[in-house]
Amino acid sequence: MAGVPLVRIILYLPYNAAPRGQWIVRRNADLAGQFATREDAFRHARQLLAAIRAQPGHHADLKIEDENGNWRYSETLNEAVTGA
Repeated sequence: MAGVPLVRIILYLPYNAAPRGQWIVRRNADLAGQFATREDAFRHARQLLAAIRAQPGHHADLKIEDENGNWRYSETLNEAVTGA
């Protein structure tokens, strides 16, 4: 893809231990959404990833925080949703 600069975006899904807390999605450092459930946050992240990756010159990754505060890249969108 000559002449098109690569734009790298990372979506973050922080863990939320609070029973009534909001699940958030961040796009780089910016808030991309707040959701009542983890599943809703993952659904939104999948939609964002697909939209970003569809744009020429754009690359997107998803990082998920676990209950211990460790971050990992999701290998696939299905893994992000199911935890498999």
